Amino acid sequence: MSADDHLAAWLRELGLDDDPEMVGTSRRVTELFKEFVPGPAPKPSLFEAGGADPVVLRNLSFHSLCAHHLLPFFGHATIAYVPTGRVAGLSWFPRMLRHFARRPQLQERLGGQLADAIAEALGSEGVLVRLTARQMCMEMRGVESAGTIETLALRGPRAEDMLRLA
Repeated sequence: MSADDHLAAWLRELGLDDDPEMVGTSRRVTELFKEFVPGPAPKPSLFEAGGADPVVLRNLSFHSLCAHHLLPFFGHATIAYVPTGRVAGLSWFPRMLRHFARRPQLQERLGGQLADAIAEALGSEGVLVRLTARQMCMEMRGVESAGTIETLALRGPRAEDMLRLA
């Protein structure tokens, strides 16, 4: 039995299969979830750079699915790092953010994975990833309360220095 067939059976079990607007929903949902299987991680273009002044990228949007409830969470990231002789092409950072967000995920894990990848690829002495997001699993179910959740991932001996930039 295909994923589409299982979803159709699930919708029938919930009594949601008699709505004409739901025709084809199991196929569409299956296709949606296929988009949340990540491909290979993008490789950074690295450039030699003198100095060790922090680089900060702000307001990088992202969206993902909560691994606990398969409901969306979405928001913005701030990424800061201290170069150690080389910098990455700027487009690599939102590509890595998207790479890690394109799977059922936890916001806390997403920030940590991104911080680890940046620290490893660049050998940076300090990395900060701040994620601010709305969690639909908190807004649509349970407490049904709106709000933003902020997580910080810090890596490296100079990571604490990065807090003032976040």
